[in-house]
Amino acid sequence: MEELIFFVKGSSADPYEVTFIKDGDSLTALCTCPAGTYGNFCKHRISIIDGNSSRITSDNADQAPKIVEWLSGTDVETALLQLRDAEKTKNPDKTALNAAKRKLARAMNS
Repeated sequence: MEELIFFVKGSSADPYEVTFIKDGDSLTALCTCPAGTYGNFCKHRISIIDGNSSRITSDNADQAPKIVEWLSGTDVETALLQLRDAEKTKNPDKTALNAAKRKLARAMNS
């Protein structure tokens, strides 16, 4: 099992803690922001998964690409690809988009 923790800038004065845990083919991503705490879709986790380290305030931002590597072959990757497909639609169905976001949040929390 491997774990990486990042602190990211959010809407709060204090940074949020984003934790990624890679255990075999499983990837768990947790965030202390309000959305992440309640198991909902969280832009902080997605940003790092997408390879964007610009909001990371901890001194390990150079480790963010490792999360992109960990994503490969996981259920989180599958759910993320489904969300990206739903977002590509010219006029996305909000119900389908929200369902894809919920599925991705569930995948990251398991």
